[in-house]
Amino acid sequence: MARINITIVDATGNKEQQATLPDDASVKRIMEVLLPKMKMPLTGPDGEPLSYKFHHKASGKQLTESQTLAEAGVKEGDVLRLHPEITAGAVRQLGSEAVRQLNS
Repeated sequence: MARINITIVDATGNKEQQATLPDDASVKRIMEVLLPKMKMPLTGPDGEPLSYKFHHKASGKQLTESQTLAEAGVKEGDVLRLHPEITAGAVRQLGSEAVRQLNS
């Protein structure tokens, strides 16, 4: 197990976190620790839980929850961008609400 220094930024670029992490840590475990530390919202406006994904800037790939940093090819100094995952159900709900507002 090696430890690597990486930078994590949110989708807006407003929040940035430097982290030294074990390269054998799973993406899922990193998210469990990181999201509260970065004060990321854990629920959406509808009260449903939000989930997030990492985008590895160097490779252009999205990391899966089961991957470790090493398996994903994350190296010293890399940047991971944190994106909320959009689900079809949430889009439908937002769409229905928008339609209701337009019809009011």
